Amino acid sequence: MSYTNSFGSAPRTPAVRRAHARRPPRRRPLFAPRTFSAAHVVVAAVLVCALGTLAWCTASALGALSAGAQEAGGSEAPLSTPRDEWRAGEVPSLYQGDPAWASVRYAGADFGESGCGPTCLSMVYIALTGRDDRSPADMAALSEQMGCATPDGTAWAFMTEGAASCGLIAREVPADEESVRRAIAGGSPVICSMGPGDFTSTGHFIVLCGIDRNGRLMVRDPNSPERSAQTWDFDVVLGQARAIWAYDAA
Repeated sequence: MSYTNSFGSAPRTPAVRRAHARRPPRRRPLFAPRTFSAAHVVVAAVLVCALGTLAWCTASALGALSAGAQEAGGSEAPLSTPRDEWRAGEVPSLYQGDPAWASVRYAGADFGESGCGPTCLSMVYIALTGRDDRSPADMAALSEQMGCATPDGTAWAFMTEGAASCGLIAREVPADEESVRRAIAGGSPVICSMGPGDFTSTGHFIVLCGIDRNGRLMVRDPNSPERSAQTWDFDVVLGQARAIWAYDAA
């Protein structure tokens, strides 16, 4: 007798069943390719944009921090020779921008902008006396009391009259190399009022504190550690000087 199953196919023989039983089951590959919908693509694009924006913001922030650190490092306030190292026979490095007195008001401005004159006279005073009672701020107060602080800075009179009130003797020196060399070699520090040039675009005071082994001038610029670290040709400095004073203790 023959018959059909419910799907209209003939019944399997025992041999066919055995063969079918030995056939391994079909398995899905571990990394089967998948299809992505438009929604998947949109989500992926949004994530990529978000990550890109985050990376850009991070890089910008790090760049700004680095630039700020570099700027802060390039604009550090100069530090003067410590007070406990002030002694006779040595011209200290004093800077008008030192935080110890930079914000003091002088000649209508902050001392860091206008205090070159008192700072120079303070350096000379310390070198000749070894005393520490005339800091740049103290000299600024003296200049104000004497009426030597003007809207244009420190009046030249302070370089002589102010010095005299501190027990110093000031004498004008001609702007020639031999005269300046003689003064410095004799132990007299020199203050120069400088015109426009290497040290200023308007007006400025500096101290000539020595002569190196190569015969060049050693300078204390109260507004520049960099210029103070250099040595200078006599012709350059004296060619820009408008007035020169040499100092001795009374």
